[in-house]
Amino acid sequence: MSVKPEGESCIVHQFGKMIELNETEINLLSALEKEVRLFKAGERLSLSGDYSDRFYTLKSGWACAIKTLADGQRQVLDIFLPGQIIGLREIGLSHSLSEFRALTTIEVCPFPKQRLTEIFEQSVRLTDLFFLIMAREQAMLIERIINIGRRNATERLAHFIVEMKTRLNQRASEFHMPINQSIIGDTLGISSVHVSRTFKYLRDLGYIEKNNGQIEIKNLEGLIELSGFDRTYLESTPVWTRLRSSMK
Repeated sequence: MSVKPEGESCIVHQFGKMIELNETEINLLSALEKEVRLFKAGERLSLSGDYSDRFYTLKSGWACAIKTLADGQRQVLDIFLPGQIIGLREIGLSHSLSEFRALTTIEVCPFPKQRLTEIFEQSVRLTDLFFLIMAREQAMLIERIINIGRRNATERLAHFIVEMKTRLNQRASEFHMPINQSIIGDTLGISSVHVSRTFKYLRDLGYIEKNNGQIEIKNLEGLIELSGFDRTYLESTPVWTRLRSSMK
């Protein structure tokens, strides 16, 4: 996993991987992580239908956005990792469409939506960067729809494993995925029992090993070929933005 330097803001670290931030931009982003709140695994940050007047920067841990249907079935829409802003997809809504929940113990920093207006007024580069990040999240949701609608269970899980490895910027073959089979099933649109069977099938094929949340990829190219994974949707292209000359 990519490790941020000691004392550096998580959001600054994530944004700094895309462009070289100047002092003003660092200060503007760091100001979004002033008030730290702790949530335990399973706790809700907000419920579907709640008045939506704030976002949350995720400093540590994993969180998700969940939509629960009338019959109790759930669909996980997003899985958030440190450095992401929770709720950004719902920027134009007055009430939340989904529930935000901690998947592990998390540290988050709530801030009012108006803070983004201040950032946009003071930094055109950060404005462009926020648009790129929102576009990337939209692309991830589109890929999730394709995964559920057009891939079988084995392909879905293989694709999900490679996606999480890529998002974690994990170069090693082994990484920690601290989410249970129920959440994975609700993300992929299959039952937790089917998730268990599919993990076993991928293990029997020699693609992975799994032990207490630790995933070891034995055959990355095999997983990519099996799932049709193309990491393009996880990348941001700055061709049209004012960031172009600043990208690493």
